[in-house]
This record gives sequence, structure tokens and C-alpha cells, in this order.
Amino acid sequence: MNKEYISYGIIGVVAGLVIGFIVGNWVGPSGNTTQQAATSGGESKTASVNSSNSGQALPPGHPPIDSGQTIPAPPLPEGTPGASEVANSPGAAASGAPAELPSLDPLPAGSKEERAEQKYKNIQLLKGIPSDRLLKVMFAFKSSLGVDCTYCHIKDQFEKDDKPTKQTARKMIQLVRDTNAKLGTATRVTCFTCHRGSTRPAS
Repeated sequence: MNKEYISYGIIGVVAGLVIGFIVGNWVGPSGNTTQQAATSGGESKTASVNSSNSGQALPPGHPPIDSGQTIPAPPLPEGTPGASEVANSPGAAASGAPAELPSLDPLPAGSKEERAEQKYKNIQLLKGIPSDRLLKVMFAFKSSLGVDCTYCHIKDQFEKDDKPTKQTARKMIQLVRDTNAKLGTATRVTCFTCHRGSTRPAS
């Protein structure tokens, strides 16, 4: 092969690279003005879709976003599979919100309503409350401590007293009752008052 052809080939490749580089830089900045404008404040800032300053348009009907604010999700649309079960479940309260503790007071002596101990086994401190209130009380405990049922109970054997946490829960129920009796009707404490979604209250 002639050396002249090799030389012409190398010169052609180099010339093509140089011309491509020049043309690329000449065309590129006009397509990149948005990025340059975003960083032209002296500092490079990373835009976030979760920031209200990002300049990105939110979808129609989206609530405004404030930094550090948690916005609960709206309820599922009607007709969505499982929407009614989620909406009506005792644990459907917003995450992080104080769980409302139903009254722990027993029914009046003359009430004919079914009591918790008539429907469930091994009810000790919650004797006398309506049977349909017991699960609401349990879900309030669950939400206030950020745990699931098996934190205190043995799965499918809820009446058993094998776990020390269940004994502690009974002491806490008595503590809440005694405290509310001392406070009177002016204010009430609940599990969430101290626990705030944690198994151990902040000291």
C-alpha cells in the first residue's frame, strides 16, 4: 500500500475530528442555555421535584408543596379495589398523627350491650368496655407505639400472656386511667401523649 494513501487517510480523520469538534461547540451552547441559566447564579443548584422553588409545574389539582411539610395522600377513588376496606379500617389514620384512644371506661351496670370479656378471652383491665370498642383501643395502641399486634400478642393466640410487653401494656392502661382520673375532664392523656409513635417514650 502506498504511504501517500495512509498519510491522506490520517489527515482526513484528524480533519474530520477537528471540524466535528468546532461544529459541535458552535451548535451545542444554544441547546444548553437552560442548564447554563440554572447554574448562572454563581453556584450550581440541583433542582428537586419536591421543592417549591424548582420552577417545575405541578399537575393540575396538586396541593402546594412547602419545604419540610408532609401532605397525607387523599382517599382512594370510589370503585378502586380495596378502597372501602382501607377507608374503614381502624388504622386508616394519617401516618404520624396522634391516634385517638377510645374511652377505657366500662359501660354502666344496667347496659345490655355486649362487653369485651363476653366476646374475647382473658380480658383483664378492659373488662366492661363494649366488645366493638376493644379492637379500636388495640389499634390506637398499635398506632401510638408504631408497632404491630405481635409486639404484645402471639399471632392467632391473642389471649395468651406469654409476652412481657403484654404485661407492660396492662400497667400502661392503668397509668392512663389513673392519670385521667386525676386530671378530671379538663384534659386527657393517651398513649400517644408520651410515646409519639415509638415503643419507648423520649426521655
